[in-house]
Amino acid sequence: MENADRFRALGVQLVVIGNGAPHFAQAFLDQFHVTLPLYTDPSLKVYEAMALRRGWRTAFSRKTLTASVDALKRGFRQGRTQGDATQQGGVFVMRKGGGIVYRYVSEAAGDHPPLDEVLAAAAQATKG
Repeated sequence: MENADRFRALGVQLVVIGNGAPHFAQAFLDQFHVTLPLYTDPSLKVYEAMALRRGWRTAFSRKTLTASVDALKRGFRQGRTQGDATQQGGVFVMRKGGGIVYRYVSEAAGDHPPLDEVLAAAAQATKG
């Protein structure tokens, strides 16, 4: 969460949504020292509503392998998978009061949008 301060400086509230059981969410917060609000949706209804990808092809793809190797090189180790490993995430920037300003749907595990792109969308969202 090293870039959280950049979002806070824009007046943006970051929120994390996972799909594991609540007790796994607490372990994640503790292990990675996450100070952001974390919600969990084991039913996957939020993921479905946001039209996020799900399936074995997204969980075990060439992109996933590449992202996994890159993460290992940076010192991250994959622990026991919690929740639905086939459910992919995304990044959404929403305007206060409603409305999606930015939408990024991950194609595979480890697929993330460029940070500068998300920061630009966050800045746009705060301009009313």
